[in-house]
Amino acid sequence: MFVNCFLEFPVPNDVAFIGEIGLGGELRGVSRMEKRLNAVAKLGYKKCIVPKSVEKSLATLELGGMAIFGCKNLKEVINIVFRGN
Repeated sequence: MFVNCFLEFPVPNDVAFIGEIGLGGELRGVSRMEKRLNAVAKLGYKKCIVPKSVEKSLATLELGGMAIFGCKNLKEVINIVFRGN
C-alpha cells in the first residue's frame, strides 16, 4: 500500500484489505466478498478492511475471530490501520 511510504509506517502483517478504491478515494465492494473473507480468515489475518457499504451484510459470518472494519474512504482506512482509531 502506497500509504506506508508516505507515513513511513509499515502496514501491519495481520491486516487484509478487500475492495476497490475509486478515483476520489472512496471504497467500493467487489464480487464474492464472503468467499474472499473466508479465505483471508483461513490465512490467519486478525483484521480485514472492507467497504462500509458491505460491512453489515458480513456481520453474521463466522471468521474465526477476525475483526471486520468498514470504511467509506482511504482516510478512514489510514485512521484504523496506522492510528488504531
